[in-house]
Amino acid sequence: MKEKTKIMIRVLVIIATAILFSCEPVDESQYRAQSVELFHKDIANTFKYYGRIKRGDTIESILRQHDIDNPTRHEIITQLKKVYDVRYLKPNETYTIEIDSVDHFVSFVYQPDVEHEYIVARNDSGVLYASSQTIDLECSIESIKGTIQTNLYDAILAKKETPELLIAFSDIFQWDIDFFVDPRVGDEFKIIVEKYYNGSPDFFAPKSTSKFVKYGKILAASYRLQGKELTAIYFHNSPRSPGYYTPTGESFQKTFLKSPLNYRRISSHFSKARKHPILKIVRPHYGIDFAAPQGTPVSSAADGVIIKKAYEKGIGNYIKIQHNNPRFVTLYGHLSRFARGMAVGVRVKQKQVIGYVGKTGLATGPHLHYTFYDNGKPIDPLKIKNTSGDPILPVNREEFQRVSASMMDFLQALDYQDLPVVLIPSHRIYFNDNSAIKP
Repeated sequence: MKEKTKIMIRVLVIIATAILFSCEPVDESQYRAQSVELFHKDIANTFKYYGRIKRGDTIESILRQHDIDNPTRHEIITQLKKVYDVRYLKPNETYTIEIDSVDHFVSFVYQPDVEHEYIVARNDSGVLYASSQTIDLECSIESIKGTIQTNLYDAILAKKETPELLIAFSDIFQWDIDFFVDPRVGDEFKIIVEKYYNGSPDFFAPKSTSKFVKYGKILAASYRLQGKELTAIYFHNSPRSPGYYTPTGESFQKTFLKSPLNYRRISSHFSKARKHPILKIVRPHYGIDFAAPQGTPVSSAADGVIIKKAYEKGIGNYIKIQHNNPRFVTLYGHLSRFARGMAVGVRVKQKQVIGYVGKTGLATGPHLHYTFYDNGKPIDPLKIKNTSGDPILPVNREEFQRVSASMMDFLQALDYQDLPVVLIPSHRIYFNDNSAIKP
């Protein structure tokens, strides 16, 4: 192993002993449901039937398929309703029915997801009781590094990760990077993220029995955009406002989103003289047209109050929002429909869905017309100077500096080829040479 790599390993080991990020400890009183204790004993010669919910299934129809008698079906459903709303069955959710050797019902287990189980079983007196429990998950903290060859979506999937991580990652940088137009081939990204498994993940076993369940928090992330690197550190600046900050403590959240929707392309830019595609005359186009599929959600670019919700022949269905700084107003036009609850006077939050892309009014195809006003004057949304949210509070500055330094060391460690880092709550560090070093 090269000397530089050895030095980096020693640095990482020292950092690991003081690292402030790990999967948060579980409060058992909250994590495991307080359910009715079941006393039903192990019964020899029972048979378990495993199934998946199909469209149109009900608990009643499932139990009937397994020849559960009517009084027992009624009692199972009655008990299950105490811990779960049986109206909300979804296709592909799983269940298990246990029957004894003389066709007597033993238990019913309904599992809507990998973390939760809802159980109806008999106690030692033969009475049916319902319970619920949360299945323990193991948390590891893992690193991911990649390079853009086509787009960020393909790069994330190439690392055997899911689109869920893509969404979480892009949400962090959405105020600074428009991932539909800004990325270029050769851009690099790094992620340190919590990952939860239903069992202890053995990263070196060829056939580990654990299964990935979900992502937790992204603890740190960076994106190198055309040579400029942006780095975000997760931190609880106050109990109610966890968020992402630059290594120096500036908030990543900005006053306005860079774009109010996920779009395919900009079909028309801000211009003082554009030939209208329908009217065939040259006139100003004081906004940007974002081409996107019909029905794409449109979000408010910032906190504010709806001051106009209407239809006009040219712009179609549109919403106007006055933001917390009253000099700024945004308009969203050609909407196919408005989101539920939208009305004049309603207060909306940044990223809240206010409507859906359409082609109402004078439009050749589905798109969003987006106009940004500064003191009543339309300006190019792509050229606004965004301001950051609240920085790290002075009382948290010292703690944040420790967290930031630790995360920066781990992100920088990923620059060393063949040195991906995997952390778990015990702070053991795994390297891809199958060695394990524990502080």
